Amino acid sequence: MAEASFEGRLERMFAETPAMRDADLFTLQVVDKLDRGWTARRLLIGVMGAAGGVIGSAQILGSGVIGHIQALSAQSNAYLLQHVSQAIPQGLLPAGVALNGQVIWMAAALAVVAAGLGLARGIREI
Repeated sequence: MAEASFEGRLERMFAETPAMRDADLFTLQVVDKLDRGWTARRLLIGVMGAAGGVIGSAQILGSGVIGHIQALSAQSNAYLLQHVSQAIPQGLLPAGVALNGQVIWMAAALAVVAAGLGLARGIREI
């Protein structure tokens, strides 16, 4: 069994490490290397993301999805306009305002934005 005094000295030596003369320089070098690496990584991730976005956009535009979305939009506008125009009396609309699908979708989009802003405000208050 080792002596208690030796173990005590050894424990104190490891608990109180001496300061190295070049500790600050070493720290600066490590931080500089880490910063340089992250800058290169951020640049690489950004370039790869942009390239992926361009490739994905080209694939979507080339597959005919835009035409399909336009056809569905025209059908939904006609359906929505038919049912909403029956539900809203003409006296409620201001003069010169035509009720069409774009107005209804814009109102719905503004309602979603308002709900999102209200939710964000509510979360901030918590």
